[in-house]
Parts: sequence; C-alpha cells; structure tokens
Amino acid sequence: MLRQLLTLYSHVSLRTAQKIGSLLGLSAWYLQTDERRIAQINLTHCFPEMDPAERTRLAKRSLQESGKLLAEVPLVWLQPASRLSDRVYAEEGMEEIRRIKQSGKGLVLIVPHMGNWEIALSQATKVINMTVLYRPPRQRWLEEVMTLGRQATGAKTAPTNASGIKQLLAALKNGEGVAILPDQAPKKIGGSAAVFAPFFGQPAYTMTLAARLAAKTGAEVRAVHVERLPAGKGFQISLYPVDDAIYGKSTEKSVQAINAAVELCVRKCPEQYQWSYKRFQVQPDGKRSIYSRNKKPKPAN
Repeated sequence: MLRQLLTLYSHVSLRTAQKIGSLLGLSAWYLQTDERRIAQINLTHCFPEMDPAERTRLAKRSLQESGKLLAEVPLVWLQPASRLSDRVYAEEGMEEIRRIKQSGKGLVLIVPHMGNWEIALSQATKVINMTVLYRPPRQRWLEEVMTLGRQATGAKTAPTNASGIKQLLAALKNGEGVAILPDQAPKKIGGSAAVFAPFFGQPAYTMTLAARLAAKTGAEVRAVHVERLPAGKGFQISLYPVDDAIYGKSTEKSVQAINAAVELCVRKCPEQYQWSYKRFQVQPDGKRSIYSRNKKPKPAN
C-alpha cells in the first residue's frame, strides 16, 4: 500500500516536491523537533566564530533542504531516470567516471549527506556498475522501499556487515564502482572500523572503510558534491579528487583526507548539508556526547 502511495506521489513535479519538502522542514523547525536541536548544536560546534543569528538562519535553512531531500527521493527511486535527466548537470563528473571505468581500476565514490545524494548515485549507474553501501534501517518497510528504490536505478546494495564489504571488494576488483556515505558514524565503537579525524576542526569518529578499500584494490577515490539548484531547476553534480594521502599506508592520514574532501564539499553550500545528523555522537576519551541530555558518555578507543 505504501509503495503504491509513494509511486502515485512520485508523479508530482520536482518544483512541487521541493515546496512540499520545504514545508516539512519548516514544520520540523517550528515544532522544536530534535532535528532542530541537533542542527543548532552541530553548527555551534563547527562554526563557533559565526554570528549566532547567522547560525540560526543556517540551521533553519538546512532543515528545509533536508525536507526537500525527503520529498524528492520518491521521484528518484520510483520514476525513470530519464524524467529528471534534463535537470541534472553532471557532464564533467560523468566524463571523469568514464575515464576511470576505462582504466579498469575501480572507483570509490565518497558521497556526503548533502544536496540529493540519491540523484548522484542514479546518475553514476548510467556510466558504471555501482554497489551502494547502506545501513539497514530499523523499520523493515523502509528497508524494502530503500532497497527496491536503489535497485530500480540500476545500483546494487550492500549492507554494512562482512558480507556487504565482500560485495564491495568484489565490485572494485571487477573494475566497478562503489558508493559510501563517509560521514555516517559507525555504530560499533573501537577496533579498526573507525578512527577520530578532524572535521571542521572537531574530532569526528570516522569510518576507515573507504581508505581500506582503496588500499586493498588500488581503486581511485573521488568525492561527490551535489548542489540543489533553486526553484526546481535541478541539480549540479561535481566530482573532486581526494588528497593523495588516501592512498598511503597511514589510516589516520587517509581518513583525514576523506574528511577534508567532505568538508570542501560542505563549505560550497553549507545549508544543504544534513546538520541534523549526530555526526559527533562519539567523543574521544569517553567524553560526554555533545547531544547528551544528562546521559552517560559513550566511550571510544
């Protein structure tokens, strides 16, 4: 039933979907939701020098942009890619993917939580076979919609477990592409899955997977920047190289290179970053989470 409703909704225009999404974001703002609180905490944490009134405006705008993403996703997942193709501007980025595909090296796409990252994935699959790493949501119905939606774009999905990592390795060794959202904090604390690295000058617990995949396979790594254009005009997709440290032996320096690339993308249009995500949930040395409401700190090794 839900899929039928989403399919029906997916026929609305992009501009209409974005208006709906903007209203959803404003509702989240004025209803004093946890998303508003987290966005304000993150922006204070990352931009302490910014005027407080400007930070408030940025937090409000970011919720509107996140609402637009939510409203746009059914259009990306449940409609033919050709429907939005004339509103996606990605010629240079797609040409770069073609070049990497021809080299046979494999491609790791680092895709931050900004703009509409789903549109970037759907575009990349037109050029190269893609496998997308994802964390299965708690709601089973949402996982089904997410999996079917991404597969409809031509991408394969790989869960965040040992089986999924094997999938990614196999794809890269076959000269294909994989996509990872690098600013998604690992749930498991300790071990080699993540290390702390600076992000906007603050320690952020960051997964090492992209760096390990590049080291094991020799795949090329690119950061994806997706900017939503105003008034339903579409999306600008750009690819940026990651510092060569990503290919080095030092895991810490590799992860620093990843965070630096993500930060570069975010600074280009900070209002379109998902600031409502608990990016700094895990703190070093067992310090209390910056989002805590008198909860015990979550330690990390």
